[in-house]
Amino acid sequence: MPKSLLAALCAALLLASCATPQKKNPLSFDKAPLFGMIYDEDNQPCAGARLIIDGVEGKGETGLVTDIRGRFVLPDLPPGEHHLVARKEGYEELSAKIVFLNSTDALFLRMVSFGQLLTNAEKALEERKWEQAGDFLARAGKLDPGDSVFLCLQAVKAYRTGCYPEAVGFLNGILESGIHEPSVYLFLADIYEKKLCDQEKAIENLQLYLGKRADSDVEQRLAELKATEK
Repeated sequence: MPKSLLAALCAALLLASCATPQKKNPLSFDKAPLFGMIYDEDNQPCAGARLIIDGVEGKGETGLVTDIRGRFVLPDLPPGEHHLVARKEGYEELSAKIVFLNSTDALFLRMVSFGQLLTNAEKALEERKWEQAGDFLARAGKLDPGDSVFLCLQAVKAYRTGCYPEAVGFLNGILESGIHEPSVYLFLADIYEKKLCDQEKAIENLQLYLGKRADSDVEQRLAELKATEK
């Protein structure tokens, strides 16, 4: 091969090599965006969760709020260990330590809603897992301690574990919140009559129940209680 042709070929190969884009090493970067998604326990996207990274809270336009599909991006994040917090009304706060070492990493996180905590507590009560139920209820109580369903489940747990005065307190809390469901009066009547041996209070709550709902069986029960009281 003539030397001139060989030189031209080498030059062409050199130019082609220089023109070929070099792949970036995902393990070597100063800053990179970190993408992620947040779901709830039912695998539904958690939209509108506000993110705080290393104690710094951004605004929506900076990408620190999850979108309608639960997606978010943490822009210009340096490699290393970071602390992420996600907050949304009606959900437990999510706090997680993340280690960002690869620029292609993605986060998949989960938040738990107030309703999901109550559902878990109810299931635990049905299965007689008192400690587990208590844990779910304690967590729910930090979000909305005045919720009527929360108070009712607390009353059920207290009743089933023999804490009858405590159960009465939770049921009265429902009434004090302005919710006067007939079932609450009937539950109170059961506790007073069968567990606390307070016939006067049992009669009072049966009368309040009948003021809300007609029930021939309860009318007969009330009549029998009044007869034994005399």
